[in-house]
Amino acid sequence: MKKIVLILVFLFALHAEAQVTVQPGIRGGLNLSTITNTNADLKADFYVGGFVAIKLAGFYTLQPEINYSRQGSKVSFEDVSFDPVVSPAKVEKDYSIQYISAGVMNKFTFAESFNVLVGPTLDFKVGDNFTGQAKRDLVGIDLGICGGIGYTLPIGLTLEARYKLGLVDIFGNTYDDYYYNGNYNGYDNIKLNSVIQFGLAYTFKTTK
Repeated sequence: MKKIVLILVFLFALHAEAQVTVQPGIRGGLNLSTITNTNADLKADFYVGGFVAIKLAGFYTLQPEINYSRQGSKVSFEDVSFDPVVSPAKVEKDYSIQYISAGVMNKFTFAESFNVLVGPTLDFKVGDNFTGQAKRDLVGIDLGICGGIGYTLPIGLTLEARYKLGLVDIFGNTYDDYYYNGNYNGYDNIKLNSVIQFGLAYTFKTTK
């Protein structure tokens, strides 16, 4: 009974602090992505999307999102097939994977401007430029975790920085696969999406 009373008091306090508001918004910016456990460099690309900010308390907002995100990695290597005697040619190649990403961010606001957010994402692959066996092995779905910080201006514009890490090997391998094959450094072989994001978000003000 005491627990029920405490829960009711907590819910009443949240309601008293701020009425629930629902505001749509858009976001977009720069992706700096790579694939873990490879020699690849960061690949620069972009993301764009929309969200709905459901403000449940003065300090807490539930923020479902849908984003289009271009990820992957950049690889540099020497191709000796041109003229290995004279000098190998340096080749750079961008490997791109495009996702439609659905996420649910938990956003905590401090001092009315600074915010911290964290939440899960579910990404669906909609395109890539891989070839051969790598293309055939690419997994169509990625589950990830995202966290970040932001600063919101009075006009509703937010400057934000995030980091998203995939939790599913993009080629379908698992730790157990490597472990039972005698490779005890299995985690060092798992290939995950790793993405740093810098961008802007704008929340539209709604009238009551």
